[in-house]
Amino acid sequence: MDAAEFPPEVAGLLGRLRERLAARADVVGVYVYGSLMTGDYSPAASDIDVVALVRREPDQAMIGELTALHTALASTGGPAGQLHCLYVAADAVSDPERLCTYWFGDRMTQWQLKLLTQAELAEAGLALHGPWPPPGLVPVPLADLQAAVYEEATGYWRQISRRRRLWLQDTWIDHALVALPRAEALLTTGDMITKGEAIGRLAAFGVPSALAEEIRRRRDGRPVHVSPPGRLVRAVRARRAMQAGVARLSRLTPPESPRSLPWTVSFPIPCTLLPDPLHAPSRSPARPPKPVPQ
Repeated sequence: MDAAEFPPEVAGLLGRLRERLAARADVVGVYVYGSLMTGDYSPAASDIDVVALVRREPDQAMIGELTALHTALASTGGPAGQLHCLYVAADAVSDPERLCTYWFGDRMTQWQLKLLTQAELAEAGLALHGPWPPPGLVPVPLADLQAAVYEEATGYWRQISRRRRLWLQDTWIDHALVALPRAEALLTTGDMITKGEAIGRLAAFGVPSALAEEIRRRRDGRPVHVSPPGRLVRAVRARRAMQAGVARLSRLTPPESPRSLPWTVSFPIPCTLLPDPLHAPSRSPARPPKPVPQ
């Protein structure tokens, strides 16, 4: 998808963001990635994922200016509440552990440029402003990416599967179960599938067809009603499926011979959006798919 294919409200929002960030001398480039670029964007459920490359680690003055910028954009309504923008210092692009300034929909916090994000950006990124490829972004070895996904599946998601109350919430049901087929695809074939594709593979993980359809309906923005007793039954079934899925993923072994992801051998040539067309003291993101404080 190029800029001309973005939904009009999203294109307008990204155009305003680009215009304001491009006017700053400390911004090297602005890049969009994720479901907007893979064709899996859902106005009801998807984030608008952006990475902004900056010349230096933002200090408090810069963070204040960026917060004001995003607050002004958020006041315009529409998809602005879905905007997530990670500000990465030029010397930290390939460091998945570095905490970076992060606008998370309605507030400023911190997050990391995870290996999976680096791979998604390289595979299907778009330069809204600045050079392509993003300076400092290097190929991610598939074995490294698989190791990171394996660790998240058998560590983080295993912990989530043990937290009973979370499974009463629609948001956790949707994001956790969909993570299983996505992890399996990457661990077995090296493929990065979309959430929409993953929903179609939930049956292989023992997820009842009615629950898979419920997840799909919410992602499409269609109404779903679950009674209080039904929510309890659903929580038990979903949690069991998650636990079984994590156990299944834990039995997978990443390939012995590391190789680079095929899409990082050479970077795609992006279109440019015109002005008009993966743990810090600060507040951490508190809703999935990003990990929450334990």
